[in-house]
Amino acid sequence: MKPRYANRPENDTPFLRVVRLMFIIIVTFMVHQWALHHPYIRDFDRYIYVCCGAMAAIVIVIIESQIRHAYPQELLIGLFGLVCGLSTSVLIQYVIPENQPHYNTDMTRYSLHLFLGYFGITIGLRNAHRLDFKSLLAHTEDRLFGAKILDTSVLIDGRIIEISDAGFLEGLIVIPSFVINELQILSDSEDYLKRSKGRRGLDLSKRLQNTVGCEVEILEEDFLNLADVDKKLLALSKKYEGTLITMDFNLSKVAQIEGIQVMNINQLAQSLKTVVLPGEEIQIHIIREGKETNQGVGYLDDGTMVVVENGRKYMGKTVDVSAASVLQTSAGRMIFAKPLEDMPQSKTA
Repeated sequence: MKPRYANRPENDTPFLRVVRLMFIIIVTFMVHQWALHHPYIRDFDRYIYVCCGAMAAIVIVIIESQIRHAYPQELLIGLFGLVCGLSTSVLIQYVIPENQPHYNTDMTRYSLHLFLGYFGITIGLRNAHRLDFKSLLAHTEDRLFGAKILDTSVLIDGRIIEISDAGFLEGLIVIPSFVINELQILSDSEDYLKRSKGRRGLDLSKRLQNTVGCEVEILEEDFLNLADVDKKLLALSKKYEGTLITMDFNLSKVAQIEGIQVMNINQLAQSLKTVVLPGEEIQIHIIREGKETNQGVGYLDDGTMVVVENGRKYMGKTVDVSAASVLQTSAGRMIFAKPLEDMPQSKTA
């Protein structure tokens, strides 16, 4: 459930407006009190000082309200530029002689602080976009936040490499060390199928690391209090607010329940399959019998099953069929079709 004020703009916060108004009032009051107790300020001039103080507070509030559009790195670089400008002003003042006729030292000091501080901020902001903070945090834990975390099933399947080569994966891709350990256990298994899957997963992990334009890291972090690999993946995804990439249907459902962002490779493959509408004519090769009497079964190039009514007699042949209906199941898309030769001539004309 989303927070009540999650979608409200920051500048639209009522309490923020109250704080800004209080700041203007307090600054105006402080200037009034200062002018009231100053012995050289007359009553008429006191109101001028109060108006100037109020105007200065309003200008500060306007500047502060515009800062919300700035990126954090711009604020940091701007602050760094201000510090450099003020430091340069202080160093210059050591060179300026103090006892000179007709020379106002205070005015010069304030002018140097003002102009060099201003130029420091503007120069810093102009060049803030050239600095890459990601490279500065490359060896810190912060870079792991939002990373793509791979499941064992994804590495065994291997389609993640084609997805990465096509440029659909960006950012840091993390392969946890406990996933590598699970693949190693499978590769050492006495069962031929498990051993093949384990070795395939290890080979594909190495290929993924060598993929050009893909940043892959083996994360040496484990959760010793958790025995199950799936629970460790969920805990790791929660810790770094990452995206879990998996092919496990149950794991993806549990992750969604726990508020973890999930990318399911099977769901992606289903969404990329060819769209066939009822009544559309397609060409299919019948390779086996169906469950019902006289049915034949074939497959499209993307693996979609096509069940052909009265298609048993076309076993081993390629026939033109017309899609009658499309059924979407949890296992994928299934198309029911009829041979064009068995349909009335008026419909095929």
